[in-house]
Amino acid sequence: MASRIAFKPSQRAPESTSLDAERSPKARLIGQVLDTLRFQGWFFCISELRAPWAFKLPGNRLAALHAVLEGECLVHLAGQSDYARLGAGDIVLLPRDHVHVVADRPGRAAVPVEAVAAMDRRDRIATTFTHDGGGARTRLLTASFISNAAMAKAIVSAPPAMVVLRNGSAGSDRVAAILTLVRLEAVQPGGVSSAVLRRAAEILFVQALHRALMDVQADSGWLAAATDDRLTYALIAMHSQPEHRWTLAELSKRAHLSRTAFFNRFQHHLGQTPGEYLQAWRLQLAAQRLKETRESVGDIALTVGYESASAFARAFKRATGHSPNDFRSVGD
Repeated sequence: MASRIAFKPSQRAPESTSLDAERSPKARLIGQVLDTLRFQGWFFCISELRAPWAFKLPGNRLAALHAVLEGECLVHLAGQSDYARLGAGDIVLLPRDHVHVVADRPGRAAVPVEAVAAMDRRDRIATTFTHDGGGARTRLLTASFISNAAMAKAIVSAPPAMVVLRNGSAGSDRVAAILTLVRLEAVQPGGVSSAVLRRAAEILFVQALHRALMDVQADSGWLAAATDDRLTYALIAMHSQPEHRWTLAELSKRAHLSRTAFFNRFQHHLGQTPGEYLQAWRLQLAAQRLKETRESVGDIALTVGYESASAFARAFKRATGHSPNDFRSVGD
């Protein structure tokens, strides 16, 4: 599993060209998980920058991205010399939001972005920033993301530390319309809409992360299991029907393995037994429904596969430290 990879100007992020890959069990499984994890935008900024400029971003959120709306720039991880040069329509994803530098050209002395007095901070969620150095113009969308899901960190740990989705590469057509919307929003005389930016940036992030996960070949962890054709079908079954009382025999049959081979293979990749994974998945779904619906605790318990509200409540409190009702009320 790569931890710190940047792409040189001549390099591109790995690209898949087969439509079959987009319809594969791996793609389906990744889609299921990303739909459930509900990554949320934490901060959004539209920057209009005229060279010379260079800014250092502190990281510290779950993940981040930059999308070039106009012009060009380069991005590199702090302490590393390799960089990705980006043009209009390109997106760089930082799955673990390491400290990094964004600049108009190599060799610039970067200013910590938190020290920039000109940034409009009236809206904590969405902001704008203009820097006029008199040179060529670049317009950027910058966004950072969080997730309350325990599984989120395992997902973002799989790709390289920096991944580029090039304009015109496989999968970029899915984000082109979103980037056009953001460009139009960026030049509105009335200012940037935080609602539009939030939704647009979250779509860009999920699409870029999906692309990155599809292209990574992992040796261990969740993504290795997602790439294992035998395990993928069992995981899809558990995700699709969490309420079903899955037995080891049923799951191993889905994987076309003996029960022992399936159990050992599953535990090797995921560090959990199939039963432990299924319970964690059920509790993740339940947490999502507690926050997003007004369904009763009993109905949620049955929907995700528990025989009773009391059994669900005990399992939920063991896992989260909160009762379902207390969990639901936090943040209301």
